[in-house]
Amino acid sequence: MPILPRPHPEATMSFIEHLEELRRRILWSLGALVLGACVGFWVTTQYDVIGFLTLPVRPLLEDGRLTYLHPTEPFMVSIKVGIFVGALIALPIVFYHFWRFVAPGLMENEKRIFVPALASSVLLFLGGAALAFFVVMPFGLRFFLGFATESLQPMITIGDYFSFAMQVTLMFGLVFETPLVILVLVWLGILPTRLLRKYRRHAIAVMAIISAVLTPADVVSMLLMLVPLYLLFEISVVLGMAIERRRERNAGPVAEVLGGGADA
Repeated sequence: MPILPRPHPEATMSFIEHLEELRRRILWSLGALVLGACVGFWVTTQYDVIGFLTLPVRPLLEDGRLTYLHPTEPFMVSIKVGIFVGALIALPIVFYHFWRFVAPGLMENEKRIFVPALASSVLLFLGGAALAFFVVMPFGLRFFLGFATESLQPMITIGDYFSFAMQVTLMFGLVFETPLVILVLVWLGILPTRLLRKYRRHAIAVMAIISAVLTPADVVSMLLMLVPLYLLFEISVVLGMAIERRRERNAGPVAEVLGGGADA
C-alpha cells in the first residue's frame, strides 16, 4: 500500500488557530522592527548616516550644511532615519515570518515563484531608490536651486530636505516594481503578452505621464525615470513570452495524455 504524503500541520489548522498563528507572526515581526529601530537609531547617531544622506544637496549649499529652525528637529530627523534603517535591518525577519505564514496555503507552483518574486521586488526597489538618490536628486536639486538669484538666499531645512528625499526615493522604488507586477500577471495567465505588445505605445505614453508627474520638474529627471522603466517593461515582455512558451510546451504532453485517455 503506497504511503501518502502527510499534510503540513499548518495547512490543517482551524480558523482560530490561523488567527493565533497570524498574531504570533505579527508580534515577532513587530518585535524585530522595534529592536531594529533601536539598532538603527544607534547606527544613525554613531556613524553619521544623516551626513551620508545629505550628499546630494551638500555641494549646492554655501557651507555644505543644512539648517534647522527648531531645537528638536535634528533629534526628530535622527529618530525617523533610525526607524528607516531599523526597518531595513528587520526586513529579513519580517519576510521570514510572512513566508512561514503564507507558505502552507500555497501550491507547489506558487511556492516556486513566490520567493524569486519577493527577492526581485526587493532588488528592484533598491535599484530604483539608488537611481533616485545618486542620480535623480542631484539633477532635481540643481534644477530647483538654479532659480535662485542674487536677491534670494536658499535656506533648506533638514526636515524639508528629508521629506523631499524620501518622497522621490519611495516613488522611484515603487515605480520600479512595475515589471515584476507584469511578470506575475503573465505567469498567472491574467495578462497575455500579446496585449502588452499590442498596446506598447499606450504603455509608453502612460509611463511618460507617470515619470513627468513623479519626478522633479525637469526633463532630465523625467527621462532618468522613463528610460529605465521602458527598458524594464521590454525585458518583462520578453521574459513573459518565455513563460508563455514554456507553459505551452508543458501543456502539450498533458493534452496528449488526456486525449489518449478520452479515445480509450
